[in-house]
Amino acid sequence: MTSKPAVDENHAATAGDKRKRVEHRAKPKEEPESAKDDDEEANEVKDEDVDQKVEDDEQPPAKAPKKTPSMGPLDWLLSDEAFDMANPEIPAGRGEIDLPEGTAGKPPPKDAGKRSSVSGDEPILRYPQSRLTPFQNLVAACLLSKPISHKLGLRTIQTLLNPPFGLRTLDDLDEAGYEGRGKVMWEARTQHKEKTAAQLGDVCAGVRELCGDRDSEEELNNMAGIREQLEGLETGDATDKVVQLLTQVKGIGPGVAGIFLRRVQGDWSEVFPFADDRSLAAAKRLGLIKDGGDAEDLAKLVNGDRTKLVRLLDTLIGLDLEKKLDEAVARVESS
Repeated sequence: MTSKPAVDENHAATAGDKRKRVEHRAKPKEEPESAKDDDEEANEVKDEDVDQKVEDDEQPPAKAPKKTPSMGPLDWLLSDEAFDMANPEIPAGRGEIDLPEGTAGKPPPKDAGKRSSVSGDEPILRYPQSRLTPFQNLVAACLLSKPISHKLGLRTIQTLLNPPFGLRTLDDLDEAGYEGRGKVMWEARTQHKEKTAAQLGDVCAGVRELCGDRDSEEELNNMAGIREQLEGLETGDATDKVVQLLTQVKGIGPGVAGIFLRRVQGDWSEVFPFADDRSLAAAKRLGLIKDGGDAEDLAKLVNGDRTKLVRLLDTLIGLDLEKKLDEAVARVESS
């Protein structure tokens, strides 16, 4: 028998090891499950980015937000924001007290004065927010001309015209008497109480005299007798005539007449346009007019609208009296 060749175990083991190493190298390396998950997530993110890009390409471009148009000085001064800044609302309650405790001064009797004929349904009258009669504007001018704070003057007007007093007509104010008018001043806690109460009595008598024999309460409150004397006059002459007539009344000076004209031009076309020196100075400060500008220039800015001119002047004066002109200038310059 032919014998099989003997096998070298060392050689056989070496060859086997070589085959194992080759097989090991040929077999692809398996990745961990976590690595597979990361790859899948990365691929998903890429797919989402592609989808989002397609969606973005399909969407119309977003419109730019609309810009709020800037307001010029005149537009802002005619706005509610400026008007409210210049004419703050007077809260309910009492104002300043000018007489320390124990000093001279005696309040009027509790039953003094006329009871208000104003019903609870009638609106509250406020200056300068409300439309007032010429006589009410004259009374307001007298109160505002006093050397007191702007807010205190406004409070006194509001106290006088509204319940529980409601002295809204010439007859109301006249019939209230000195003590009744004084009671209003005490309630408003204003200054110069007695002097103001007496002055308002003089105003009632003076207006009656200037208006002639007028039996109609409406004609008295509209001061028709004074307005009739302005017929046919040029604006400047009519303005001078009003000043000349009103200053005949005890206690009324050019300052009171100027405040009155500033407001009454909304009703009396004969004295339109009118602007006093203080309102013109404020208008210049805010860039509405140049040096030498006058009421005619302001009237042109509002296209001859009497109501707008009155509102503009109320705002200009209020900003000045409330010491807010600097704030208003900054607001105008930033718009």
